[in-house]
Amino acid sequence: MTNENPIPQLYSELEVCAHDLSTLAARCNLLTEILVDCDSLPQTQPVCRCLAAYLNAFSAELAKSMTDFRVLDENEIPPSHKQEWLLDSTEAQCNYCRALNHVLLVSHFDREMLPHLTGLLHDIAHTMLADMTVVRIH
Repeated sequence: MTNENPIPQLYSELEVCAHDLSTLAARCNLLTEILVDCDSLPQTQPVCRCLAAYLNAFSAELAKSMTDFRVLDENEIPPSHKQEWLLDSTEAQCNYCRALNHVLLVSHFDREMLPHLTGLLHDIAHTMLADMTVVRIH
């Protein structure tokens, strides 16, 4: 049997215990904070590989858990269920993070662009984490 995506197996934390979406989003956000401090491609590569594993785990958990969540306005959320909602943009944000991370892993780009790419990746991951933990007022 061939494993199509061996990256998650490299990180024992993902193998040892199950994580909820907010924990996975927090790990992704932390890894993007580390990426922002990287100033060369050799520094970014291992962090990007680890981030790819967490983004894949987040994406898989999001797909698996989508039926457990519903999109509600702030006034529709019962006080006992404040954590049981999900903005409809979370899947798109995860996909944007995965795409930017892929660019950082495989593309050759001007070194001057590195802070912009990692900054954008961090901003999207930070928004994704905020969506997991804060109710937005529309």
